[in-house]
Amino acid sequence: MECTQAQFDALVKVYLRWQDKTPHAIIPDEGVEIIPDEDNDIGDYIGVWVGGPVPQSRDHGSAMYLGIEKDGHTHS
Repeated sequence: MECTQAQFDALVKVYLRWQDKTPHAIIPDEGVEIIPDEDNDIGDYIGVWVGGPVPQSRDHGSAMYLGIEKDGHTHS
C-alpha cells in the first residue's frame, strides 16, 4: 500500500485505538510504502474498516469506515 507519512502516522494511531476492538486487518500484510504528498496519485484518502462486522449495506452493521486524508486527517 502506498501512503503519505501523515497517512501512515494516522493509520498507526487508528491501529493502536482499534487493535483489540475490531476483527479487520488495519495494517496491510503486504507492507506500506511511504511516498511524498505530490506523488500520491492513488486518490485523496486511504480507508480502513474498524469495529464490528462489515455491513452488507449502509443501513445496518456496527463497523465504521475511516478515511485518512493525505494530511493525516481522519473521518468516518
